[in-house]
Amino acid sequence: MHVLVTGATGFVGGALVPRLLADGHQVTCLVREPARLRAPWRDRVRVVQGRVEDAQAVLRAADGAAAAYYLVHGMGGSTRDLVARERRAAAGFRDGVDLAGVRRVVYLGGLVDEARLSTTSVHLYARQQVGVELRQGPVPVTELRAGIVLGTGSASFDLLLAAARLPVQLDPPWAASLTQPIGLEDLLELLLVVLDDPWAAGQVLDVGGPEVMTYAELLHRTRQELGARELLRVRVPYLPPEAVATAAAVMAGIPPALALGLLPSAREDAVVRDGGRCRQRYPWTSQTDLARALAAAEPQRVPRAS
Repeated sequence: MHVLVTGATGFVGGALVPRLLADGHQVTCLVREPARLRAPWRDRVRVVQGRVEDAQAVLRAADGAAAAYYLVHGMGGSTRDLVARERRAAAGFRDGVDLAGVRRVVYLGGLVDEARLSTTSVHLYARQQVGVELRQGPVPVTELRAGIVLGTGSASFDLLLAAARLPVQLDPPWAASLTQPIGLEDLLELLLVVLDDPWAAGQVLDVGGPEVMTYAELLHRTRQELGARELLRVRVPYLPPEAVATAAAVMAGIPPALALGLLPSAREDAVVRDGGRCRQRYPWTSQTDLARALAAAEPQRVPRAS
């Protein structure tokens, strides 16, 4: 199958392309800056320069493609007009793949509570609205909604490792929110399996790993699994995610703007809410627990305490 991939320079897209190639698919990558695509598989894919909001660029890239992955999200920069920008990008992509005759779109969104959209974070709301915009077109969309992805290169994972390096664990009230992280390999398997499953067309599916825990528990268990010694754990009455994001970004070596987009979402539970329909359909894809996911995601990046 000929497949268009957007976001190939990112964490998930960069991991997905070699899996698609290994399965025998022909891959085209639409990228804003081709020079940034330095992957070892670059000479095995067709590269088209352009932006997802440009329907004509998407049309050129999707020419001959049967399916397309939408794996981009504006995490960096200001949240001002973020929702409008994300909608415009999704609309351009939607129109381009329609013109190209693409038969299926697979979109990776975020776990969001549809009943509380009025209070959700700007970034999660923007991701939900991208799915809405994509579904306005005639091409069937499969939307997978995931929370934290445990894998090397994930901004959320890098923030988790940065926090695990600290000798003190601060537990503000928002650390009691629930999360259901998923291992990278499980997510990749899901992205692949829904590609040509007729049942998945038009579905919005929550995806997560086999364990639900609080953010505080996630951090505590990460420290234990990776051998970092926790010297002190302090519960604080108030600590804004924005303050944590800025400090963690410096430690993790990622742009503060990226962290500022991720951490405020921690105020909300990021768990599977649809009864686990995805796991029921694909029971072999969400079996990797936290310990195994961390072991597969370069645990040596967290130094063991002396």
